[in-house]
Amino acid sequence: MQNKVFTLMKYLTVLAGLASLFSYAAAPNINVGTLHDYISGKQSTELKRIYNAGDATAFVRVTVHEIVYDEQGVAKEVEAGEILGDSQNADTLIVSPARLIIPASGIQSARLLFVGPRDKERYFRVRYIPVLPDVNDNFNLSAEESANYNSSLQAGFNLLAGYGTIVFVHPAQEIFDTQITAYNNKIMIRNNGNTTIKLDKLAQCDAGNTHCDKPILEHILPGKTKTLHKDAGRHYRFELQEGEKKKMQEF
Repeated sequence: MQNKVFTLMKYLTVLAGLASLFSYAAAPNINVGTLHDYISGKQSTELKRIYNAGDATAFVRVTVHEIVYDEQGVAKEVEAGEILGDSQNADTLIVSPARLIIPASGIQSARLLFVGPRDKERYFRVRYIPVLPDVNDNFNLSAEESANYNSSLQAGFNLLAGYGTIVFVHPAQEIFDTQITAYNNKIMIRNNGNTTIKLDKLAQCDAGNTHCDKPILEHILPGKTKTLHKDAGRHYRFELQEGEKKKMQEF
């Protein structure tokens, strides 16, 4: 019995040592900043900065899918440009460059460019995915450089995850028409415009605003309604954002 306990302790010690080794393995660690980006009706491009807080170079592949809604309001993702059968991507969001090489503790910028008509609001999911590069990944690495990089990361790279962001492309002519109706314990916020509005710093508070929930950000798409339910003795406060216009509200 004593030998079994000793063997088990040795096994656990080895596992702990391996875990410690892997935790200190060199690896990239990307940060995309905000998870929501907006291209206003006055713009056609937006600059996105990607950070690498890790201690190894990050090779990041960027993918773009459009988010579309069916008649029931259910969202799905399609290949960018697929809606109009446009193989040349002439009606979609383009991210350039689509391959990012970000040194350790460095930063790289990607440009979000929308090409196409701006008669309605469009939505895109952009994913920034760290990859193990090879000679066919358009990172301009030789086979030897790719092999050396991949082996240097060891198991630490397997702990990495990519990030998905949402890009809102507003129509060229933005129309804001927000209707707020408060009654009993409900607040109904209706977006009758053609552009997404934001409820920033949304929180439910007590009468003196001394005890509030953790504030969150809510988006209300065109034609949609958000209903807030108040608890007894509490109220909601938020910053209504209609484009560049911002106004604090309490109900």
